[in-house]
Amino acid sequence: MIESSTPNEPSAEASELDTLRKVNSELVAKHAKSKARIAELETGAVTLQSQLTEANESLHQVTVGGPLKAMAESMSNVPDLFLEQFSKHFKVEMVKGTLTLLSADGRPTIGNDKKPIPFERQALTELLTTGDNARAKTFQAITIVSRASGGSSIGTHNRVGQAKVDKPQFGLR
Repeated sequence: MIESSTPNEPSAEASELDTLRKVNSELVAKHAKSKARIAELETGAVTLQSQLTEANESLHQVTVGGPLKAMAESMSNVPDLFLEQFSKHFKVEMVKGTLTLLSADGRPTIGNDKKPIPFERQALTELLTTGDNARAKTFQAITIVSRASGGSSIGTHNRVGQAKVDKPQFGLR
């Protein structure tokens, strides 16, 4: 009986070996497919991250950069220099839907009244040009403090003692 079981064992071992080879090849194929999927997902993640960064930059430009540039143009004859000097000392960020003035280290800029300084022309002018330090002197030189020209508006004023003179009308009536 020993002889009859010996020929059966090699065939059982051979079939088990064939089964293991088949399972191994399936696992290798599945592993290669998984690696390809991981590479595809990593590429997609990199693409999405770059799109997110681009979208954030665009959003920042619209919500913060545009108003900051407009403020610089309204406050200075040299807006590029104004923005350069401003960015050395301050940052502007959108916080809860409003533009907030922050110090260079990211803390809200607080005025003498212990309240945050609003992102408004007059408040910024006072903040930037008040004092005797180098920053204030720089901003005093590049900031337009008042838009007043000294001229009065041209209008039709009746001066005292002058009678109103009707202008002659020419043409068809």
